[in-house]
Amino acid sequence: MLLLKQTPKPDDEYRRLQHFLANLYVSTPRQMVESLRQEGYVGQDNAVKATCLFAFRHISRLKKLYLHRIDPRLLPKKNNILFVGPTGCGKTYLVELLFQKVIKLPHVIVDMTGYSETGYVGQDVNSVLTRLLYAADMDPSLAAIGIVCLDEFDKLASSHNRAVFAGAGTTKDVSGLGVQRELLKLLESSDVPVPVELSHSDYAPRTVISTENISFIACGAFSGLKGHIGRLKGEYIGFGRTPLEKGIDAIAVDYSDEEVEPVRNFQQFGFLPELIGRFDRIIPFHALGENELTQILKEKVSKRWAYEFGLHDIQFEIDEEVVRHIIKKSITRETGARGVEATCIRYIEDAAFEAYSSPGTKKIRLKMKNDEVEYELS
Repeated sequence: MLLLKQTPKPDDEYRRLQHFLANLYVSTPRQMVESLRQEGYVGQDNAVKATCLFAFRHISRLKKLYLHRIDPRLLPKKNNILFVGPTGCGKTYLVELLFQKVIKLPHVIVDMTGYSETGYVGQDVNSVLTRLLYAADMDPSLAAIGIVCLDEFDKLASSHNRAVFAGAGTTKDVSGLGVQRELLKLLESSDVPVPVELSHSDYAPRTVISTENISFIACGAFSGLKGHIGRLKGEYIGFGRTPLEKGIDAIAVDYSDEEVEPVRNFQQFGFLPELIGRFDRIIPFHALGENELTQILKEKVSKRWAYEFGLHDIQFEIDEEVVRHIIKKSITRETGARGVEATCIRYIEDAAFEAYSSPGTKKIRLKMKNDEVEYELS
């Protein structure tokens, strides 16, 4: 069982944080971008730059507060950001890579679909910080300077959501709006009583953590928002209006800064305007294109399969024609990088089954024949 470290005195807390921050190397935003590319992150140039700048400013602000003892009233307040983009475009993956590989800062990625308003069945919203506390090795002072990623944030849309999309029934009703209300105090600078155990008991021990220096990143696909924005513009309501452009209700869509800036778009989607207003920057992500998906297939997916087969002394090879075919099929799935993975499994599983079932197989080759993907064992 993990035990909460003894609540430090103010001087002890400062010394602990000073030691941590003094040893925390801060790359420049450009160096962070380069590190992400070296780790294999593909595409989303504008989003990557904005997020790296956000991370740099967060750490720089902490160093000024705790190492240089600058009055916090003279510094900008902490920032919260919101990622909006289609599924499989790299929103959560960007957070994972940046704060796991590039910046060693306490952080947690929390799936918000399991949370509910206090008093209802489901996880208490304050337990978001419990998970951050665990990530900080049960040290409240370190948790108080960390990063929280609210994944699947769009699933908290209330029943006021009037967007029309296939998954509309999956959004929350009362609990979604209740969670939104309770998130307001977390995203602001407030002292929050945080359970030190992940349980549903109201009698669990608690510690107080200030969110003054905790930055939040919310991620969501917001399926149907694109079409909803078009409808708010009145593009097809009433007689004589121009119909909505083709594909506006597609899954793999692109958003511009101008489309995600108006808070009313999110209000009509089912979010409290004051909650969206807590995010200083809304960063749009675009659907991954053919070149980006090809890069992911060759440098990520294919290499992982090759490594797995290599453990069994089997060589793995994909013809260029097969690569183009897989990418074409992946694009029709409209699920980004996840679509590449799913399409690959579809074509590889038969070959893998036969190869693993046939001792002595040394090579698997995927090739095209009569517009179909076939495998060849040797």
